[in-house]
Amino acid sequence: MERLLAVIMIICLSVMLIPAEAVYVIGSGVMRPAYQTLFFWETRNWHALEGEHFIIKYQDGDQENARLVLEEAERFYKPLGEYFSYFPEKKTPVAIYRDKPALNKVFGWGNDVGAMGVYWGGVIRLLSPDDWLGEYSGDEKEDAFRRQGPMAHEYIHLLVDYKTRGNYPRWLTEGLAQYGEKHCAGVDIAAAAGEEQTAVLEFSLADLDKKFDDPQSQEYSYAVAEDLVNFMIQEYGAGCISPLLEELSKGEDADRAMEQALGINLQNLLKEYQRAV
Repeated sequence: MERLLAVIMIICLSVMLIPAEAVYVIGSGVMRPAYQTLFFWETRNWHALEGEHFIIKYQDGDQENARLVLEEAERFYKPLGEYFSYFPEKKTPVAIYRDKPALNKVFGWGNDVGAMGVYWGGVIRLLSPDDWLGEYSGDEKEDAFRRQGPMAHEYIHLLVDYKTRGNYPRWLTEGLAQYGEKHCAGVDIAAAAGEEQTAVLEFSLADLDKKFDDPQSQEYSYAVAEDLVNFMIQEYGAGCISPLLEELSKGEDADRAMEQALGINLQNLLKEYQRAV
């Protein structure tokens, strides 16, 4: 067992020490089982709070936060699963980290990365609510976490990853995560991130995918992804998402999947979007 874990660790570490923007691609598909095995080994001495669909791993001092995360996750499990037409076969592992350095260390990131949550390889890792909601307590803290927390956002990334078998562009999963957390899970994105941003796509989607973790382009990138997904849903209906993800699961590229599911290729969709904004 230890020899197997050593091999898994070498493989996983070799792809974890990468720029943040590559996480979504390399952490998908065939890497999941190996990464989850490593995750449970790394957190073997942590406490565990198990619900019907999630396993929350946490350390001393985060007992109440683990309960809060589990309750929130179970609350939106059904509506998000129904919208994206996917329910994981196994319980989803979630880990809570006390501060940003502890979370960033997992991926070899520097202090310039300030994520509240990360999905990678079938595992969701969250920054402890105490780190970013320290001024709140009791019911006020729980309400703030439900309105602004990252759990729904990261869980949608997991659903998209599993549903498409790891075949998806970053702009799509980021746009869907923002749409889903707002319209299916009731998360108040505007309250969490300030005033909503609106932006015109100024370059290719391939270039956009590289800018989500650039601090100078982050707000712009997320705003464009959300706007583009919102436009797609407004034009083709909320029911267009599941067929699109189904096409991606077959190995189709985004352009071909869009044409099969929506009857329009990606290039023409972008032209319509640009005219609209």
